Amino acid sequence: MAKAEKKQKHVLTDRPASQRKIAEILAAARVEFFANGFSAATIEAIAARAQVSKVTIYSWFKDKENLFAQVVRTESSQLRENFLLENLAEQNLHEILLHAARGMLDFLMREDRVRMERILGAEVTRDPAIGKMFLENGPLRMAEGLKALLQASVEKGEIQSDDLEASAEMFAGLVMGRMDLLLRYGHKIKMTAADKEKRARRAVDAWMLIHQV
Repeated sequence: MAKAEKKQKHVLTDRPASQRKIAEILAAARVEFFANGFSAATIEAIAARAQVSKVTIYSWFKDKENLFAQVVRTESSQLRENFLLENLAEQNLHEILLHAARGMLDFLMREDRVRMERILGAEVTRDPAIGKMFLENGPLRMAEGLKALLQASVEKGEIQSDDLEASAEMFAGLVMGRMDLLLRYGHKIKMTAADKEKRARRAVDAWMLIHQV
């Protein structure tokens, strides 16, 4: 793409009307992908739901793969914001991780998320690239954000860790435990707000104890 074309595309997406339309496309794509998975979702169905032409979708997102990646990024962006480095300027690590744990539990137990992951799990057997797209734009991206946050906390002297990747994985494991597996295979889990708060605090307290200086 020529520089002028790139600049024009950027200008278009900066316009409020264009931003609204892009948001509508992403919302429509989210419904289709979450309900049908990647393979069965079509640009035609997404365009109809968003009330735009297929050409409009292709002009902004290039192809279904890029649209799917953007939907996954958008879904995970709220959780990933917990791990922004600037958060350490206003909160200590315990507060940041506790807020993140609460968000993870809410996200984990959403029925539409569980349904999509079940569908994607079956699709990955046929096309491993689908799993790669999902992981790189969702879970792995969040893990990188958490690792960067933990590195900054180590440098501040708040915690100690000789393996940041393992520490980030441990945090997710303490929060989720076996819940992710149980939900994916149809087990019903009911948790009150108090239950979630207790689980989140227990997970963060245990993680902080292991990583204390």
